[in-house]
Amino acid sequence: MNKNIDQLLNQLFSPLNPKQIKVLGGRFGFKNGEEMTLQEIGNELGITRERVRQIEEQALKKAAPKVKEEAKSVLEFANTHLASFGGVRRDDVFVREIKNALFKNASAKYLDQKIKFIFLAADAPFYEKASDQAHAFWYVSETAKKNFNNFTNHLLQIFKEGEKDSLLNKKTYLAHCKDANADHFLSISKQFGANVFGDFGLKAWPEIDPKTIRDKAYLVLRKSEKPIHFSDIAKNITNYGIDEKPAHTQTVHNELIKDNRFVLVGRGIYGLRERGFEPGTVREVIVRLFKKHGALSSKEVVGLVNEQRFLKENTILLGLQNRRYFKRLSDGRYHVKEA
Repeated sequence: MNKNIDQLLNQLFSPLNPKQIKVLGGRFGFKNGEEMTLQEIGNELGITRERVRQIEEQALKKAAPKVKEEAKSVLEFANTHLASFGGVRRDDVFVREIKNALFKNASAKYLDQKIKFIFLAADAPFYEKASDQAHAFWYVSETAKKNFNNFTNHLLQIFKEGEKDSLLNKKTYLAHCKDANADHFLSISKQFGANVFGDFGLKAWPEIDPKTIRDKAYLVLRKSEKPIHFSDIAKNITNYGIDEKPAHTQTVHNELIKDNRFVLVGRGIYGLRERGFEPGTVREVIVRLFKKHGALSSKEVVGLVNEQRFLKENTILLGLQNRRYFKRLSDGRYHVKEA
């Protein structure tokens, strides 16, 4: 199905006077693709903003019967298309789909704006403007809109009350997304999002929408199987597409030092505390190991310390020889020296 939308619009505008056509053209962006404000049109016509609003309202009311008559097949297709997606569709996606289905070979300028005019003039399907919580969307009925809101509010509650690690790592939220329309319902909400690695969650989470250098560094380390040098963390912030601007190496290092989520585990190498890495000097790490495991051989100490730190064996053994803190037992094992 292919329509000549400019011919269609000429038919739809036939009941209107030149001033009404000019106002609608400005408000819907027929002139250059940009929607004009009431004030801008008022300045151009030498009338008040309120008068422009009145003319727009009168023109839409006057055009509505003609739109419903001449664009009947377009409106029917749009409603059927919406119904196949649960009755709700995000504005930009919906308009693109209608354009591809009905006006694929159209050469008209500002086609998106003209398609939206037809639906808004007919007041069917219905249109919901963008808000802080959601992108603009179209819907076939109040029931469809209510079902959409109930679904997104329910999932929002699950993400706010659930355990973040389970939601991110085990994707436990999928048990609540069995509806075939779940994906595009969620694309309408501004409260959900996905990071560059495809993890889905709340946009308020730094794992999903990291805004600070610390959070971007955290996301890099979270996706790494092992600790990373701060210079590589800086590079990966850009390489992974987390930030378009290159991250300054020294800035990244400074932020890692300040944030207790990160633990220095080697010369310039950082790991995440949530992965079991604990802060402290080599001596403090060894003391914790003795308190946890009791007496250990030097080989066992080296192995356990290297689960926490990236150090040479001699460095660990040198620390173990510090007689102020450690003692060698008769069986050759080591332990903490009593105070």
